[in-house]
Amino acid sequence: MSRAVLSTNVVIVLIALISSSHGDEQNLTVQTDTVPIENPPLPRPKPSLLDATDETPAVLISAFRHQHGEDSVVINAALTRVAQEQANAMAMRDSLDHNALAPFSSRIGRSGLSRAAENIAYGYSDFANSLKQWINSAGHRANLLLHGAKWIGVAHAQNGRRTYWAMVIGGK
Repeated sequence: MSRAVLSTNVVIVLIALISSSHGDEQNLTVQTDTVPIENPPLPRPKPSLLDATDETPAVLISAFRHQHGEDSVVINAALTRVAQEQANAMAMRDSLDHNALAPFSSRIGRSGLSRAAENIAYGYSDFANSLKQWINSAGHRANLLLHGAKWIGVAHAQNGRRTYWAMVIGGK
């Protein structure tokens, strides 16, 4: 047998082998693809901030904090009172100002917290939109992610022109 004929025969045998084994794979694939999957597992993406089932400030802030490796926070009556007093003072003066009532350090001093921060805003009728605004601001975002924070107080007040929001966050 000549070398060219031998090479051609080897190539033909290889093609036949590859085709037959590939044909089996196709049959296998077709068989497994036709088996119905009754309840396929659904992907579980990380929930977005506004996918939280409860739109309370503690739930929304905690969801945001979890996305960034921080612990949950819960509503605290004393911090809510501080936030409400601040929101009321801003609405009464129609002024977005951390010092509308008094400097934050003096207002939070009675709380006994070693770490605390305050975010204020106006213009949104709901908390979720105020929170979005804070998330998109570096300084406010840092306050939301205050390491070691355990408690929050959130309040709003209206003055006929605007809704003012105040959020106080802190930990011992």
